[in-house]
Amino acid sequence: MFGIVIFPINFGFSFILMIFLVPLLFIAYVVMTWTRKCWICFVKWKHPRYIVVEEKNIRSILDQGRNPGICTLLIQGRSIVKDVRNHLTHLTSTKKFLKSALFTRWGIYVWKELDYFSVDNHLANSPYSYRGRPITENNIQDYISDVTSKFLPKKLPPWQVHVVNLFVQGEERQICLVRAHHLLLRQEHLTLADFLPLKYSTDNWTCQESDSPFTNLYVQLSALPRLQQMFRESFSNYWNDFLYNNDPIEQPEILKKRIGIFQCVKIATIVFVCTLKELARQFRKSERLKFLELLSIVRRESNKRNFNSRMIYDSIAKSFHPLDILYTCVALSWCIMVTSFLKTPLLLIRELRALQSLYRHNRYCSYPADTLMYTLSYYLSLTLQAIREMISISWIAATAPKIIIEEVFLKNPRSNRLQTISPCGRKVVAWSEKVDVELIRKMANITGATEMEILLTATVDALKEYFKHLAVNVPDDVFATVKYVSQRAVFLRNHEARGILCITLPIRTPLFHDDLIEILQVIQRNVQNARSRQSAIYAITAAETSYGLISSCVPSIVLKLLLNQLSKTYSLCLTHVDGDLPVEGIDGAVYWRPPQGNCNMSMTLHRHGDSIRLGIMGDALIGPRHFIIARAFPKSIRNLAGVLGVPSIYPKS
Repeated sequence: MFGIVIFPINFGFSFILMIFLVPLLFIAYVVMTWTRKCWICFVKWKHPRYIVVEEKNIRSILDQGRNPGICTLLIQGRSIVKDVRNHLTHLTSTKKFLKSALFTRWGIYVWKELDYFSVDNHLANSPYSYRGRPITENNIQDYISDVTSKFLPKKLPPWQVHVVNLFVQGEERQICLVRAHHLLLRQEHLTLADFLPLKYSTDNWTCQESDSPFTNLYVQLSALPRLQQMFRESFSNYWNDFLYNNDPIEQPEILKKRIGIFQCVKIATIVFVCTLKELARQFRKSERLKFLELLSIVRRESNKRNFNSRMIYDSIAKSFHPLDILYTCVALSWCIMVTSFLKTPLLLIRELRALQSLYRHNRYCSYPADTLMYTLSYYLSLTLQAIREMISISWIAATAPKIIIEEVFLKNPRSNRLQTISPCGRKVVAWSEKVDVELIRKMANITGATEMEILLTATVDALKEYFKHLAVNVPDDVFATVKYVSQRAVFLRNHEARGILCITLPIRTPLFHDDLIEILQVIQRNVQNARSRQSAIYAITAAETSYGLISSCVPSIVLKLLLNQLSKTYSLCLTHVDGDLPVEGIDGAVYWRPPQGNCNMSMTLHRHGDSIRLGIMGDALIGPRHFIIARAFPKSIRNLAGVLGVPSIYPKS
C-alpha cells in the first residue's frame, strides 16, 4: 500500500520538475549560446593570431593546468612499428593542430601555430636501460609509468609518441605509448592509433554488437524514423505536384490570364517556402545573413514569379467581382451535387472492396492501393509503434530529474574515496597479465552472469587488496562511472555516441566477508538496477558527447563546481573496451581514459583477441600501490574460477 502511494508522488514530483526545467533549459541554452559567441568574438579580437576553440565539452571544463585530459594508448607487438618518423611527418603535414600549441586565453582554449616545428620533439625512443638496469618485462611497467607521470611540455603541441624496444622471453618486442590531449583528437577527428603506422586487416573485421551491460540500454527507435521518412516522402510528392500545378515557373500560362485570390495565395506560399529553403542553405554553409540580404532573397524569388503588389490587387479585384462570385457559387453547388450523388457512392464501394481485400490478405489486389482503407492499414500499425516509442521517451524524460538527483546528489562521497590526499595531477599507469576470454565465458555460463559482471567481481576483489595496503578504513562501497568503448572507436575514426552509467561496487558484502559469489550476486543486482533506472542518465551523457547538450545550457563555472562535487562521489572511472581488433602484428593493447576533476583512478577492462587485461591509471601520489591492483586481478579471476569449479587457463603472455 505504501509503495502504491509513494509512486505517484515521485512521478508527479519528477513530472512537475521537468515542466519547470524544460523552459528554463531552453532559455539558458539561448542565453549561454549568445553569451559564449560574444565572448569568443572578444577573444578573437583580443588575439587575432590565435585560432579560438569555439566548441565546449565536459572534458574541457574539467581541464586544469596540473590535471589536463591526456588520453593514452599502449600497444604491444612484434615489429609493429616501422619508420614511425616518416608516418608522423606525413600526418603532421595534413593536420595543422598537430603543429600548434594549446593555450587558454580569457578562459577559452586557443591554438597558436608554432614558427618552428619538429617531429623529433614528439617522438621518443627508449634508452637501453632504466635506473641502471636493461628494460625487460620485469621493469617495463615502471618505465612506462615514469613516462606517463611527466607532463607534456606546455610550449609544444600536446601529443607524444614513445617507442620502447625490449626482450620478452628471448624475443624482441616493441611497446608503443601514444599520449594526446582530448581536444586535439576531437578537433582533428583522430584516434590515438592514427599516430602509428598500423596495418588494418579489415577483411576479418566482425561487427557483432557487444554483450556489455553498459551499452544498448534501450531499443533503438525504428517506428519514429520510418514514420518521419514516410511523411517526408509523401509531403515531398504533394509539394512537387503543388509546384507543378501552381508555380508560374513551371506553368507560365497561369499568368497569361487574371488570377483569383486563391491562386495568389498559392504563389505567395511558394515564394515563402523557396525563401526559407534558401535561408536554410546559407545557414548550412555557416554564412552570416544580413537583413538587406534577406530582402534581396525575397525580392529575387518574387520577381521569378511576377509576385508583386499589382498581382495582389488584381487578384482581390477579380475574386470580389459580382460575376466571379456568382460563377464560384454555381460551380461549388454543382461540385457538391455531383460529389454527393455520384462520386460518394463509388468511393464507398471502392472502400468496401478494399476492406474485403485486406481482410482476405490479398496484397496483390489493385483496389486497396489508393483507398482510405489501404492507407489506414499501412500507417496504423506504424503509428501505434511510434506512439509507444514516444511514450517510452516521455517516461524516461519524466523520471529523469528524480533519478539524476538520487544518483548524483544524494549519495555520501566520504565512504568511497580511493585517495585521501589532494592529487598532484601527474598520472601513473599499470596493467595486468592476460586473462583468457574462454575462462571468463565458462564462468559466465555457469553463473548466468555476463562476462563484464565476472570481470567486475575480479576488479572488486583486486581493489580489496589495494585497500588492505592503505592505512585507511576499507569502504563499504566504491561508486564508479562506467562507459563502453568499442575497438572501432579506439583504432578507427568513429563518432559513436555512448553514454555513462553510475554503479556501486561492493567492497564489503552484507552476509559473508570476502565471498566472491556474494560479491558477484550484489554486482549483478546493482548492474540490473542501473540498467533499469538510468536510461535518462545514459541518454543525456550520450547527447553531451555528440552535441554538447549539458555544456550548452549550464554556465561553465556552475558546471565545473557540480562536476567536481560529482567526481568526489564517483571517484572511479571505469571503461569497458570490447570487440575484435583488425590490426596486424598486435599482441596486446590497453586504452586509458584520463581521470579528471576529483576522480582518483581510471580503470580499463580491455579485451584484445582472446584475452583481457586490466589497465589502471591513477594520480602519481598513489604509486607504487597501483601495481597491487594489476597484480591481484589475474589472481582474483583464478580464485573465482576455483570457487565455481572451472579449471583455470593460463595464456601465454
